[in-house]
Amino acid sequence: MNTGAVAAPAIVSNERIGRERFTGATVANTHFRNCDFSGADLTGTTFVNCVFYDADTQAGCRFNGAQLKEARFHQCDLSMCGFAFAKALGLEIVECRAQGADFSNASFMNQITARSWFCSAVIRQSNLAYAGFSGVTLEKCELPDNRWTGASVAGASFSGSDMSGGDFSSLDWRSANFTHCDLSGSELGDLDLRVVDLEGVRLDALQVAQLMLQLGITVGPVKG
Repeated sequence: MNTGAVAAPAIVSNERIGRERFTGATVANTHFRNCDFSGADLTGTTFVNCVFYDADTQAGCRFNGAQLKEARFHQCDLSMCGFAFAKALGLEIVECRAQGADFSNASFMNQITARSWFCSAVIRQSNLAYAGFSGVTLEKCELPDNRWTGASVAGASFSGSDMSGGDFSSLDWRSANFTHCDLSGSELGDLDLRVVDLEGVRLDALQVAQLMLQLGITVGPVKG
């Protein structure tokens, strides 16, 4: 297990990453091309300014089934990377590009009993356009200021999360649970009040006025 910075080569290509090679380490300024992190233990690992996308092949690295508990990706390019079935409790993705990344069936949850659990994740200021979140539970998590354009969220639950300041253009609101979310300051795209459950959702005054206009209702100032 590594506990400090790792002097990785500037470019790592076509490698199957060993299970404990980067466990707990800090890795910076490294380009991983067509690398397979599947099943690797990245508990507590921090990646800073790393690229996991190969522009020549338009493919990302694979983290399928990896242990990503409290792992951190800061200012990284995770475009087209695969995180399916990863164990991602406490994962941080900050100021990253993650277009087309696949998080389907990743677990951000700590199951306490059969009927009780909690989630933990921080994903903010990142480009998640066309990323896959099908079947994911990200409840009461910090998810502000992200671009969600065209993301696949079928069967996902974001209930109670801070999703403020986001861009939700071209999103199918009906396919996921957004109850009790903070959506203030967000671009709501095609959100339709008539078909989407907004119980407990936080909106700002401008958003409410725009949603009312869809129903033919004009919201104006209170007359004194």
